[in-house]
Amino acid sequence: MQFAIVGYGSSGHALRSQIESLPSASVTCIVDADLRLADTGTGRLNAAAWSDKASAALRRASVDAVFITGPHAGRVQLVQGALERGLHVFLEPPVTLRHPDAQQMLGYGRAVSTAVAVNFWMRAVPGVRRMRRRIPRPTFVQIETVVHPLSDSWSGTAEQGGVMGVLGSHALDLAAYLMQSTPRYVQAMGGRHTRRAALADTVAVGIRYANGGLARVIMGEFGRRRPCAPWRAYATDGTETATAQGSLPLGEGPTRRVSKVELARLQGAEAAQFEVVRAFVDSVAGRGAPLALAEDGVRAVHLADTAYEAMGSRRRVSIATASLPDTIRPVYGDDSAANRRNHSFRS
Repeated sequence: MQFAIVGYGSSGHALRSQIESLPSASVTCIVDADLRLADTGTGRLNAAAWSDKASAALRRASVDAVFITGPHAGRVQLVQGALERGLHVFLEPPVTLRHPDAQQMLGYGRAVSTAVAVNFWMRAVPGVRRMRRRIPRPTFVQIETVVHPLSDSWSGTAEQGGVMGVLGSHALDLAAYLMQSTPRYVQAMGGRHTRRAALADTVAVGIRYANGGLARVIMGEFGRRRPCAPWRAYATDGTETATAQGSLPLGEGPTRRVSKVELARLQGAEAAQFEVVRAFVDSVAGRGAPLALAEDGVRAVHLADTAYEAMGSRRRVSIATASLPDTIRPVYGDDSAANRRNHSFRS
């Protein structure tokens, strides 16, 4: 099976080693806005072609599926083009930054028979799997994660969603995955502590689910600079409790010597991501299904958008009716001081 990678940044580079480990998969085309990166990836993977235009990858007759890991601008149209050509799609979360765009993408996916998978690799961490088996019906779930300041990373800019984009989709999906129920209401608080700009860098989200369960998701863009961001999950059903923890690889490469514990967690994260990629490749071959689908990605985006509305309105918001009026919509297009808006975050 032949694959194309669109976006050869840190996530695309991580996919490279995972695809190389699969005997039935190979990369035939790499796309990146920076042609030097695309050329470098092509050489390392012995791919047939590289380009700075995604349409070049979609037109290749040999491509069976496309891995989309780059920035979000034009992502909906890119997914639509891939699905119209009968290609399977693997998305790095968040699938989009806004819920209406995510719904549009989901509509394209439901209209075709090809698979749209999302890289929610935290589901495949052994500790998380044990938690889900041990407590299949939790009454309370808590997810905590902290990332170093993202001011020097493209993924931390407002147009890429900031901390809610980098961490939010993973953490919100993990809470829903453990709770195994439909989210109903959201309450949230947020503040700006390390960045003086449009988006909150510290967020606490409370979610009530249809089964009566509660989840709390805490994420923050602070802490010392490091090659990984620690995360921890906790679940209980009132009788049993279980925890899991790990690290989120940030893709910059080690900037200092990491401890044995950090190294083990990073290796665990890489193994979990490999499981997600392998499940997607198997689904393309007609063996099984991806570990996370487009619907899961859309739910995470919807929860993030509803959390922003709850932060701005300072009230509980029904996820079924969240509309994000312009008066409280967060700024995504510009992270500069000139475009700061008051969303009830602490300045």
